Amino acid sequence: MLFPTYEFLLFFFIVLICVSLLKSRITSYKFFLLFINIIFYSFWGINFLELLIANIVINYLILEGISFSSKNKKILLTFGIIINIVYLGFFKYYNFFIDSFQETLNLLQIHSNIQILEVIIPIGISFYTFRIISHLIDCYRNQISCPRFLDYFIYITYFPQIASGPISRAKEFYQQLNSQDKYKYKIERVIILIISGLFKKYTLSSFLFNFTKLPFQLPEQYSSFDLILAALAYSCYIYVDFSGYSDLANAISNLLGFPSVNNFNMPYRARSLQEFWHRWHISLSEWLRDYLYIPLGGSRKGKVRKNFNLLLTMVIGGFWHGAGFNFIIWGFLHGFGLIVNHIWKGIVNKSQTVNQFKETNIENQLIIFSDDKESKIFLKWCIFYMQKYLSLCKPIFFSILTFSYITFCWIFFNTPNLEISWKFLRQIINISSNSIFLSQFNIWQLYTVFCIVLVMNFYGDKISFFMQNIIARCNLLFQILFVSTSLYIVFRLGPSTVPPFVYFGF
Repeated sequence: MLFPTYEFLLFFFIVLICVSLLKSRITSYKFFLLFINIIFYSFWGINFLELLIANIVINYLILEGISFSSKNKKILLTFGIIINIVYLGFFKYYNFFIDSFQETLNLLQIHSNIQILEVIIPIGISFYTFRIISHLIDCYRNQISCPRFLDYFIYITYFPQIASGPISRAKEFYQQLNSQDKYKYKIERVIILIISGLFKKYTLSSFLFNFTKLPFQLPEQYSSFDLILAALAYSCYIYVDFSGYSDLANAISNLLGFPSVNNFNMPYRARSLQEFWHRWHISLSEWLRDYLYIPLGGSRKGKVRKNFNLLLTMVIGGFWHGAGFNFIIWGFLHGFGLIVNHIWKGIVNKSQTVNQFKETNIENQLIIFSDDKESKIFLKWCIFYMQKYLSLCKPIFFSILTFSYITFCWIFFNTPNLEISWKFLRQIINISSNSIFLSQFNIWQLYTVFCIVLVMNFYGDKISFFMQNIIARCNLLFQILFVSTSLYIVFRLGPSTVPPFVYFGF
């Protein structure tokens, strides 16, 4: 059941009515929330629900053992992490490992009769497994006590976040779940989140989807220019698709009494890869940092170990996204980019040449050129404006460089396998196929959407704040008119069918 559908609208309308009646009674509200979590997840399949419930029961028993046993805490934690990795690995990576093993045997000319199982990946398995593992680790570190089974079940199955995140932290979730004071949200913020989420997903994402499907499957059938446009379209597509989902998930969470989880912060305005990961899929970035990078040693054991930890964390993060060598390469490229980013940052911090030129050497340089006062003043203003121009160009240059590298990495992320990734890249550099006039994608609507996404990335927060102020200051009639007009435009521009969210596949 997708968020931007009439089916979900009816479902949530009923939920919202019940929530308004139960919100003052914490225990009753918990049982109701558990019920709707189960109903929502059962839409994806009863078999998936049975697996999820069994997984929750097993992990809660391990959680109790960690919380109440002083001697075997580490053993139980290790056992719990292994169980969850095996569970995730079987459903998500079984086919990948079997296929890779068979390909290796074929290369060695060894005949094999391995039986292939058709393993279907349960919806949200990557996200709820990460929630389970982080909960085990938090209890082991005594950062959180063992919750009641009801609370734990609600946290793992929380329906706005189970399919594609964000990955909320257990401690904050339980505080809000057991609080009477859980409905202090601004209605204007919720309205803008809903409009923003629908506009991103229903309108922009659905439009961009048409430019990202076939070029990444059959790149040889498209010109170099088309593939460049397709790569740019995918960069925009995955952002508006996932950001739109997060906006809708946060709006629904607010209405259910839970605060928003900041998951995106205009990521393509980042001037470095490090800044990008502070802005993109923030809840996952923080999870990888707190539960993988830091336990590996972080930056505490020297630069070489720090770089290795960065690379390993990103490779694992890439493999978490999907079972394929292309995802491993995607993670490796981001890890390598972060290492280069940190090395460059260290070089810049050590270098004082620019600052010395600005602060101490300007007068000396002016004296060399001229001794008269007017010339000194003129040259001083020239240097001032040159420095000002460079200070403006520098962030633009680094933003473009970072975005270009990220877009290059998305090619590996979106292609079905590594072979097609190489085909895509080879066709891009095939200059003979590069003709703007023969391009299939050279249409004004696509460039318009690029411009819209560009504006959202640099001024999205200001636009959101401005629209919230308009709603907050106007009367009810204008608010209804504004919301109705906005939704009409969104649905009028949207397609008849909406493609599934990108991250539902992970």
